[in-house]
Amino acid sequence: MNIIRKLSYLITTSICAMAIMTSCSDVELPSAPQMPKVSNLSYSVEGRSVTLTWTLPDRDDIAGVQVIANDTELTELEGAQTSYYIRRATAGEEISYTVKAVYASGLVSEGETIRFTVEAVPAKIGYLISYNDVSEIEDDDEQASAAWFQANIENGVILTPDDMQGITPDDYSVIWIHIDRVAMGIGWDRLPASLISTEVISALTQYVKDGGNLFLANHATQLLVPIGRISEELKPGLFGDGTGSEGTDIWTINAIIGATQPTVYDHRTHEVYAGLEVSNQYDTHESYPFIGPGIREDHNCMWDCNSYGFDGDPNVIFSFETATTSSVLATWGHVVDYCCAGLVEFYPSGDYLGRIMAMGLAAYEWNQNSGENPYQSNIELFTKNCLEYLSK
Repeated sequence: MNIIRKLSYLITTSICAMAIMTSCSDVELPSAPQMPKVSNLSYSVEGRSVTLTWTLPDRDDIAGVQVIANDTELTELEGAQTSYYIRRATAGEEISYTVKAVYASGLVSEGETIRFTVEAVPAKIGYLISYNDVSEIEDDDEQASAAWFQANIENGVILTPDDMQGITPDDYSVIWIHIDRVAMGIGWDRLPASLISTEVISALTQYVKDGGNLFLANHATQLLVPIGRISEELKPGLFGDGTGSEGTDIWTINAIIGATQPTVYDHRTHEVYAGLEVSNQYDTHESYPFIGPGIREDHNCMWDCNSYGFDGDPNVIFSFETATTSSVLATWGHVVDYCCAGLVEFYPSGDYLGRIMAMGLAAYEWNQNSGENPYQSNIELFTKNCLEYLSK
């Protein structure tokens, strides 16, 4: 006889025995005592953050508190807690929050319920600088990009390192970080100290894990390592930070990866390239011009996919994409093989729910030192496309 059938048999036998001894109307079943419940449940809202507070019964046998949103338990707090902080409450719809007292005996009180709606506020676009104010920015390229951002991104906000504490994707759908400096040195630990502090790296990491998106430009692509999105072994290694030199050619970026290889990856239909001026200076493929003749700083901070020891398939682009859950969207304008990755979109992966667009090509230079860049409009439109794409 299996356990279920055996239990059924025993219960049936017991009921029959009771029926012989007494009538149903004479049987009294024990009832659980009604335990005192919480009172004075209230809330406060700041943006998407909600704090619930309540008063507990005046008893010394309270072991914990249950907090429930609609029909889902959010948490069971240990001890006689009287408040609960919700960092990212559901917005745009009425939610019922219920609080119950849990007693040492294991009994749970009835719930005290409050209903309210957190207003949904459209997320903004952030531009994180390493200074306390844009007036302190020293590099000409960072000055130019910050000025353009302030003048052209309607819902854009300049962020400083002090603003990063507790930042969420509900506040900012995407954060742009642009670092482009002479003689900075290779390595993420050479980035501005204010951007790689424990507090800022922790905030950026949590932001991406929660679903926030980043646009990392030039030397800022190295931030992928300290936030944990890629390993140290896969860090960008094609690096430049010199003062620049004169050149007569046009620097372009190429969205066709492996133009002369057996497998071609054509990303020209990607949203980041929408509306860009096209160059046909190469016989094998078209590309996008970003900076014209004159002085160029040559500040690459990108990936040499041949350097990571990928075994087997000579298509090291495929191996890099597989290893990093990404898509290589652009390389140097003249490149027709699989050698390097200059623009990479990193997709959600593991604990990281956000996307990251990393632009490490030197052609992405915001201020040409020798004069007006004839392709400045391509840089600006590309940037606008990236921010809008990541905001979705």
